[in-house]
Amino acid sequence: MSKRKQDTSEQLQREQQQVQQQNNENRQRAEEEEVAGRHKNDGQKDHKGADKGPRGQ
Repeated sequence: MSKRKQDTSEQLQREQQQVQQQNNENRQRAEEEEVAGRHKNDGQKDHKGADKGPRGQ
């Protein structure tokens, strides 16, 4: 009976480790996407709003 208890506790421990590892991977992936998203719109701006065209003259 003690062997069975050890097996279940080891299995629970392995499952908890897997869940924790998946959470860490998901968190890391989310952070990478967030950092990539911050820099996605960087660069030279067109400033199209300043040019009113023929109506503004």
